[in-house]
Amino acid sequence: MKINELISEIETTKAVESILVKHKNNAFQIYPWLKSKLLYKFIIGEESLAQKSGNVLFRQVLSLFYGCWNWFRKYDIWAFTNSVERIEIEGKYFDKLFDGFQSTSEKKILLIELQLFRRFKQKQIASKYAVSKALFLLSEEIYGRLFLRKFKIENQELIAEIETLLKVKIDTNGTIRKYLAQYYMMHFWLKILPNPKAVFLSVSYSHFGYILAFKEKGIRVIEMQHGVISRGHHAYYYAKKMESSQFPNSVLVWGENERNFLTSETKFPCEKVIPIGRSVIDVFAQKVKTYSALNYFTVSLQDGEFGDLMLEFLLEFNKENNSKYIFSLQRRRTSEADYLSKFDLPPNFKFFKGNIYENIVETDAHFTAYSTSGIEALAIGKPAIFFNFQNKAIDVFGVELENHPYVFFVNTFVELENALKSLINYKSQNIKNATSALIYPNYFENIKSFLATELEK
Repeated sequence: MKINELISEIETTKAVESILVKHKNNAFQIYPWLKSKLLYKFIIGEESLAQKSGNVLFRQVLSLFYGCWNWFRKYDIWAFTNSVERIEIEGKYFDKLFDGFQSTSEKKILLIELQLFRRFKQKQIASKYAVSKALFLLSEEIYGRLFLRKFKIENQELIAEIETLLKVKIDTNGTIRKYLAQYYMMHFWLKILPNPKAVFLSVSYSHFGYILAFKEKGIRVIEMQHGVISRGHHAYYYAKKMESSQFPNSVLVWGENERNFLTSETKFPCEKVIPIGRSVIDVFAQKVKTYSALNYFTVSLQDGEFGDLMLEFLLEFNKENNSKYIFSLQRRRTSEADYLSKFDLPPNFKFFKGNIYENIVETDAHFTAYSTSGIEALAIGKPAIFFNFQNKAIDVFGVELENHPYVFFVNTFVELENALKSLINYKSQNIKNATSALIYPNYFENIKSFLATELEK
């Protein structure tokens, strides 16, 4: 059963909207909080890639004073982001979601950055004003432990029924405590810090408490698409409409496909969906080299079991083809040392030292399991091949990409070989043209127009 079908079964047969937490005379609709954790564990096997631990908390303490002098200025925008969104361009690390704002608008923006997996010195980054999210995270952790030990869950039996259906078990109380702490502490910080006119988020479904607090203060919340938005993504596909108070006012998406999905195929409760494109695509699409021969591949690795299985598949394919291709490996959070401890990589499998977009520009085609870099490769002008183990790639991208002439979903060596044969003499411009509905062109003009009009309301 596909993810959207499973969600439809849960949300149409169970009164999920009635699962509430009552605390301090407030009633919170918590199904969206739990849904994200439940479905993620169902798909991946864990509630989150970043498990809470003493080491994680210690790293947050170390980053507490990062850019602390920036907190008390007045900003037009707060933007919540993650340090993994930074890529190196000409010696500086740019946040690929929000640093493009500064070059197109006079709006003053503060980047509030989760520095969990990567951390950069202030002099290394392109952002004019940046702080660590640790101030919020640590205050929420303390508040949750001291003041959120008890709360009442209404219709808790429905949570157990969903867990039974999915055959997973999550930390329900811990999840509730997280979002309650977000809500109460953000109300506190908005009394202390100068308030922005608007807040941008890269991941709305991990900030429900913040969104509720911001909207109660009359601060508009805008989500900036950071990855897949489709019926295959559990956080965006809703068969039943939830209260809009803890969802963004607007979602800025890459292209027309996401707008059509959010406005017509799901009950995700936001007011506006606006296609604007993607800043890094506009930058790197200009750098594509002339196609020569199909023998050099970007491989966007993915953390966890699916990524390992994909690498195993390519290593076996490599043996069958006498190492005739070069594979340029782009890792994410998993270290190079971890891969080398698990796999015996031949000389034609090389870890790329630059960012994913530079990797795509340098190579002839892109290979991944279900990373959104596949769509980005198409917009840059390179064909995309997806390792479709257990139909995962089609579940995520099928609706958008199954009919794309330069996309291939493969399970076997024969399917991969046939894909490569069909790509002989492709033209990058043809791929870009076929992808325009997925990622709009002219991002910088589009975001400038949005900031100039929307934030004046």
